Amino acid sequence: MWTGAVTAVNIVIAALSAILGIVKGVEAWRHEKELTLKLAASVLLFAAVIFLLATPWVYRAVGALVHSPNISALIVPAATLVCVAHAHVMTQLWHPERRAPAALRRTAMTWAPVYAGAIILMVVLYVTADLGPATPLRFAAAYAHVPQIVLFHLVYFTALITTIVECVRQCRSMSLPGRPDFVASLGRSIGYFVIALVLDLVNVAISTTAMIGAAIGNHRLAGIADLAWSATIASCLAATYGLGRMMVPARLEEHRDGRALRALWKSLMPPGDSRELILAPRTWRSGWETRVTVRRRVTEVRDLQDHLSPWWSVEPGLAVERLTKDLSGPSGEPAGGDQVNGNPQTWDAVAAKAAATLLYAAQLRDKNAHVPLQERLEELPGLDVPIPDERPHLVRVARHMTHPAVLQAVALATRHAGSTMPV
Repeated sequence: MWTGAVTAVNIVIAALSAILGIVKGVEAWRHEKELTLKLAASVLLFAAVIFLLATPWVYRAVGALVHSPNISALIVPAATLVCVAHAHVMTQLWHPERRAPAALRRTAMTWAPVYAGAIILMVVLYVTADLGPATPLRFAAAYAHVPQIVLFHLVYFTALITTIVECVRQCRSMSLPGRPDFVASLGRSIGYFVIALVLDLVNVAISTTAMIGAAIGNHRLAGIADLAWSATIASCLAATYGLGRMMVPARLEEHRDGRALRALWKSLMPPGDSRELILAPRTWRSGWETRVTVRRRVTEVRDLQDHLSPWWSVEPGLAVERLTKDLSGPSGEPAGGDQVNGNPQTWDAVAAKAAATLLYAAQLRDKNAHVPLQERLEELPGLDVPIPDERPHLVRVARHMTHPAVLQAVALATRHAGSTMPV
């Protein structure tokens, strides 16, 4: 029963890790230059290999195929050290003071020999050991009487403990810059990441106890070897949750931003123009390549803003200012528009002026009207925002397009224009 449960859990985790790893790998290869995404893809693929080879029937099948019944008992810990090495690099990249190329090189020079040396020693000890039949999930206890296997696990456990302690130390010493909400969320995710690493140490403790029990003939202690893999499963779940709790909300936010930017883009398009994703047509991949789609939406909206520049007028912005003074409550926000398309709406004066200016410009363009020289606006409100803030700004503009105060400001600007607007 225990073997069947482990088999089912391992297969599910291996399949999910492989799928996510392939998706992330394709995304990193096609569009991303960020090393952390490549590392995440790689560690997911290694995790898939680990859980697949630890599945008892796969363990035996691979051993029979290569005529080395316990070869998976070498590959799994070696792959685990590789995964910890990935985690080690990611903790460096998360650390603002240690992600510089020179710092990364120093870390590689210091720790690469530890990982490589441990794996090489493990290979030598495994090859020279006199081993018998396959013992999935119980290798450490089953061969505790073989000196090479005792040394094998001593090398593995020493390398694992040393590197995990270093990763945990780096995680605990981080000083993260950025928005307080983002820093707090990232801190909680890193906390789960630390828990995952600590659970790997629980695996070490259980495996060591089982080896000692087997060596002294205590069958009850030797029998807890099965529980060691439970700690690894728990570690995988903690790490997945820690990373996923930020990735899933970020993906949902990208979907929401994409919908808002698409609505803005459609509001500014000329009548009858049905262009969709100027830089690249929408494909089946756009559904999950949300980050890429949002970036393209930002580029499209920026392009439309530039095309509307001949119709930029100061009047809508002035109307927004007047309405803000006349209609605002104690908070300074015009009444109405607490919700926009079901999303909570926070008033942003710059975004409101930009939204009103763009709506008014689109109306003038569609009616082939002109803006008097004295009313021309040289720079759109918010056009000078830093590049990292461009997407949030455009999303705020999109969400202000239907705000009652913005619509009223456009109507006031239209009436004020008088004869410049053709009937």
